[in-house]
Amino acid sequence: MSPVVGVPVSFPAEVGGSGPIRTIEARVEIADRLVDAEPPSWLPLTDDDRARLAAFRREADARRFLTGRILVHRRLHEERGVPLGGARFARRFTAAGEWKPILSAEPGRGWAGAAWPDVSISHSGTFVAVAFCEEAEVGIDIEQHSSFVDAEDMLALALTPAERARVSSIADAARAFTAKEAVLKAVGFGLAIDPLRVEILDGAVRCFDHVERRPVALAPVPASALVSATVAIAPRVFAV
Repeated sequence: MSPVVGVPVSFPAEVGGSGPIRTIEARVEIADRLVDAEPPSWLPLTDDDRARLAAFRREADARRFLTGRILVHRRLHEERGVPLGGARFARRFTAAGEWKPILSAEPGRGWAGAAWPDVSISHSGTFVAVAFCEEAEVGIDIEQHSSFVDAEDMLALALTPAERARVSSIADAARAFTAKEAVLKAVGFGLAIDPLRVEILDGAVRCFDHVERRPVALAPVPASALVSATVAIAPRVFAV
């Protein structure tokens, strides 16, 4: 695992705007190996979690899922003193559909700390990234560069013509894709929102044509030469 890094994100007042800038830190941890497919006894799993694990056809998918959850619990334990297994992921819904899961206290564990941070998890191959943010919603995406060999069709569905015009290597493609998905995760819905409704140029969101439009800021995350990772933040819309 890499050390936890603080990634400063310069936060704009509005999409494409030039108003006041505020810097918010997201904390990111990246693992480059996966845990076993059998969940540890201390890890709380909801019925939904167990259904997802049972539905995975490949062992590697279960290991990626569990690695992300374990990273979250260990970080909460080390940084906040939350007992291992003292948190769980709860699902939430809005009129627009299902929002990303949020942290809540595991019933009966009795942890009475401060508000929970927002959390986002991403994985690609043997890499798993977790991002935390205290002050804003957070989204993270990590992608292996090798996934973008012969990926023209996928990029055409995810990147606007202006974004694709700036892609000249598989590393460029991975960086552009992680930026797009991190932004969409930060607003809560990921690729449930058509990625072509968002355009990111020169490290900033230039267009966000969707009802869930909000100011979003993003920054690259230091990572292995084999992968690209981006973290994004957006204003909170839920109390935590």
